[in-house]
Amino acid sequence: MFDNTAAADAFTSSEGSANRNHNFLADCAATILERYARAKASTRNSLEDLRVVGERLNEAKEALKGEGKGAFGTWCEEQGFPFDKTWRARLMKLAANWDAIIEAVEAMPEDKRKWSVDGVLAIWAAAEKAKAEPQGDTEGDTGEGSEGEPKAKAKKETEAERLRRELAEALAEIERLRAENEALKGKGKAKEEPKAKAKAETKADPNASKVDAATKTRARKVHALYTKGATDGEKAAAKARLEEMAAKFGLDLEAFIAACGL
Repeated sequence: MFDNTAAADAFTSSEGSANRNHNFLADCAATILERYARAKASTRNSLEDLRVVGERLNEAKEALKGEGKGAFGTWCEEQGFPFDKTWRARLMKLAANWDAIIEAVEAMPEDKRKWSVDGVLAIWAAAEKAKAEPQGDTEGDTGEGSEGEPKAKAKKETEAERLRRELAEALAEIERLRAENEALKGKGKAKEEPKAKAKAETKADPNASKVDAATKTRARKVHALYTKGATDGEKAAAKARLEEMAAKFGLDLEAFIAACGL
């Protein structure tokens, strides 16, 4: 016989699990939006906020693992996060490798440390690359006793120097890219200014110099009645007055209005 009680218990358990998952994802989204909004500068505190953002993204991805391919990306889009999937991946990498990243950054001299996401990831990548490079076979390089110690010490110092060099190169590349970006922004602005000036000059009416400032002032008042008068009679009278003013400068109504900048 079919056990209705067991079926009901299974349904209730499944529904409760779905609700818990929904609440967890909602909490993830709220934390992500809050901490991302706080991260406004390239400082250690802002980086901590971005680490939390990356952690919650990783947690949400894990929670959605059973929902099918693309579920995590769809969820991110639905939340309206203020970053694209490329930046999302960097934040997730930052969180996943946080301890190693901080260790690499803090190994740098204080004046060389960078606290932007791109900066710390570059420093960490350089450190990992240095660790992964083969060091060669050291057997036979050092003998027993004190004779081997200077060689071992010299080799250790060489490895440290190489690490510092590669980290310095990574920082130099970051600075080069930043300077290149600023130069491109400046070049784009320089191109836009002449265009804007030429456009403004093109719009200038050739008859503008014919009409004196006092007449332009009177024309503005009359033109207001011409376009916004309370009655048709008032508008007609204003039009006639404008035509009379235009005739004094040898212009038709349309040309006079344009010359007055109306």
